[in-house]
Amino acid sequence: MTHITYDTEADAVYITIGGGKVERTEEAGPFIYDVDADGHIVGIEVLSASKILAPGDWKKAGPPNRSHVNAAE
Repeated sequence: MTHITYDTEADAVYITIGGGKVERTEEAGPFIYDVDADGHIVGIEVLSASKILAPGDWKKAGPPNRSHVNAAE
């Protein structure tokens, strides 16, 4: 299941895509990808989210390790 968190202090959105264990982290511009041992992306962090993402429900997402917004909603 996909979950989204938003850290207002860091202005960063984290999208959890899979349940795998993070093996490594890769960076591409304002995006940081967490990848498992099989090379599957398990999470994506978007830095400077308020400048990069279109306005939307992601701003209603709770901080990391708290409530989540279901991306399918």
